[in-house]
Order: sequence, then structure tokens, then C-alpha cells
Amino acid sequence: MQDIPQETHHETTRLTQSAQVVLWEIDLTEVGGERYFFCNEQNEKGEPVTWQGRQYQAYPIQGTGFELNGKGSAARPTLTVSNLHGMVTGMAEDLQSLVGGTVVRRKVYARFLDAVNFVNGNSDADPEQEVISRWRIEQCSELSAVSASFVLSTPTETDGAVFPGRIMLANTCTWTYRGDECGYHGPAVADEYDQPTSDITKDKCSKCLSGCKFRNNVGNFGGFLSINKLSQ
Repeated sequence: MQDIPQETHHETTRLTQSAQVVLWEIDLTEVGGERYFFCNEQNEKGEPVTWQGRQYQAYPIQGTGFELNGKGSAARPTLTVSNLHGMVTGMAEDLQSLVGGTVVRRKVYARFLDAVNFVNGNSDADPEQEVISRWRIEQCSELSAVSASFVLSTPTETDGAVFPGRIMLANTCTWTYRGDECGYHGPAVADEYDQPTSDITKDKCSKCLSGCKFRNNVGNFGGFLSINKLSQ
């Protein structure tokens, strides 16, 4: 079941809604590849869409069959991407048809996108307003000179496979500070209590979203912002 943040839910009930943007992350690191961030459109400035500080490059990509179904077998969506310049062909040959890779689908209303996407900024920007679903690439169902299609499954469906997992925490980052997943390699900013410091020996991350904001590194935050807090 997908978690829907409160403001996103409110947006769906508005008479006039902002456009919904679908953002795709294709993570091939577990099969020896890299991470790719795509969106099927650009922002109003004609630039890549930026979400949580990360750019999603404009690239022809489309997903179908993602509708939630409470009956019968689990959904098996299809992801189709352009094979421009044979890019997918090369990766498929080198990485066993990309089977085992992870696909993350993010749906965000344009109203909540980062301010940098707009000529006049965006006072409604909110990095927590996203709906996320995660999938595994199960097979490459079609590969041509024009496009490639992949059948997806939920990670728990994958027969006999064991995938690394981690506890889903809303405002706690589990990445190693300054490690590969964190991606921050700049100067000293703050200590573990978010108190400013220029002393590199005292520079530590608070492991909260605030720590990433201090370092302009929200896009690499290792928590799950869209998880709603339990009612008190």
C-alpha cells in the first residue's frame, strides 16, 4: 500500500489540481551498474526537473500497469524507455538484461516541486509531498533499436532471492556521513546537534533532514520522507 502524505491527499481533492509529475529512479548498482534519474518532461524553464535537490534528466520513459489491485495476483507493471543511441542495448548486454535492478517511481504534484524549477520560485515547495513505489526488474520483455520494455515485480515476489533491506525511518538517515550514498564531500558545516562549526574534527551529521539542508544535500537524504508519523 502506498503512503500518501497529507498535503498530497488534499491536492487530489482540489477542484483544480496542479499537474502530476512522475519521476523515475533506475538503480542498477546491485547488478554492477549506476543510478539513473529520468523524467518524461522538463520544468517551466526548459531544464531538468529538480526534486529534493536532485535533477531528473528529460528522457523518454513511460510506465503502465501500476494500478493498485487488492484482488488476485500482484501487479506486474511494464517500464518502457527509449533506446536512444543504443544506450539500453549496451547496458542490457553488460548487466544481464538489467534483471535484479531497482525501479523507484515517485509521483509529485508540480505545486510542491523545488523552487528552482520555477522562474518566480515556489513558496509551496515541500520535499515531503511524494508518493513512492519500489519495484524490481524481473525481465527484459522487449528490446529494439527504438525502445526497451521491462516487466517489474515487487521485491517480495522475487522467488528465492534475498535483497538487502533497511528499517524505514521518516526523519533519520542511515547513510554513513561523507560516504558514497551520502555524497557530501564539502567543508565542515555543523556538529551532530546541527550547531554550526568550521572545525573539520567536529563536523558530524545529525542524521536528520535538517543536517542535509545545512549542506544543500537533501536529494541524498537516506530517510523516507513520505512516511506519515503515527497518531499520538
